[in-house]
Amino acid sequence: MQRRNFIKSTICLGCLGFFASGCKNVFIDNDKLESDKFYYKSQEELPKKIRLEACSLCQLNCLECQTRLHEKQAPKDWLGYLKFEDFKKFVDNNKFREIELANKGEIFLNPELDEIIKYANLKGIRLTADTGVNFNDVSETTLENLVKYKFKRISISIDGATPETYSIYRRGGDFNKVINNIKKVNQFKEKYASEFPRLTWNFIVFGHNEHEIESAKKKAKELGMKIHFPRNYALEYSPIKNKKLVEKQTNVKLINSQNDLFEEKNLRKRDFFSCNLLFNTPQIDYNGDLLGCCSIQTKKFRANVFKDGLLNALNSQDFIYAKQMLTDLAIKPENSIPCANCLKYEILKKVNKSLPLYDV
Repeated sequence: MQRRNFIKSTICLGCLGFFASGCKNVFIDNDKLESDKFYYKSQEELPKKIRLEACSLCQLNCLECQTRLHEKQAPKDWLGYLKFEDFKKFVDNNKFREIELANKGEIFLNPELDEIIKYANLKGIRLTADTGVNFNDVSETTLENLVKYKFKRISISIDGATPETYSIYRRGGDFNKVINNIKKVNQFKEKYASEFPRLTWNFIVFGHNEHEIESAKKKAKELGMKIHFPRNYALEYSPIKNKKLVEKQTNVKLINSQNDLFEEKNLRKRDFFSCNLLFNTPQIDYNGDLLGCCSIQTKKFRANVFKDGLLNALNSQDFIYAKQMLTDLAIKPENSIPCANCLKYEILKKVNKSLPLYDV
């Protein structure tokens, strides 16, 4: 199960038990809170980039997907979509330069996404979907709006270069529909003489698709896309056969076993990208619940940015304590803090490396 929790940082590819934000806890004394280095003294100090889940629903049934793995034990409010009214109030009350909309679901299943895209453009906010979308079901109106209203970046998960190979992992998806949607975006980019959105082909390498790496690179180039090969942590599913060739073709250092994750020589800054989000670009759920990072699945922090305000939520005692835990391993972990049960935190403790070494 720990392995599956860690897979989310590359597969989608992303905390349940919400309590009223007014609840007190014993981890930090109130008189010490405002002097803490992680305390925001004013609205102006808040992050200008945040991650706000546009939709946690998904129409596919991908193997190893965290949404599918947790949905049986999840509460009713775990899945849903961001309402335009909540988005409007949130951005009106805060100043953001950029908002990442993708997390554990498919943003294009949000029926109010077009309104969100238009309003973000009106407010001068750059929108991104770098975490990934499957891009199967997108209306032509939305495809045009992505270009017309300058949606900045989209990463599209395409684990194969043919329909047959793609469908092995992306169960329920249609390779040809995805490619056609990309072509339509390119047509609109020509119509509006725009470079946006910039598109990236995300290709997770497995044993069943490694023979199509070069074909995917060629197709991505033809479509005017960059191609990215995220490190695959799902070691037990469809293992890679020719590891040396895959490393050469993708320029990605592979890991051979779960134990490799606990070896300092294999640690990379990007593997702790989600931990850094607590400090730089906090993750918020579609309903305003504070998640902290994109890897949290089964717990949430006791704060809601729509109800409490972003300043109060990020200054909540639990959230500050989580930052202290990650940057000072001498601090005792508390089980009610989502980070305490995360495999990444366990790795940090085992190699005795706190987060400042990873460019927080």
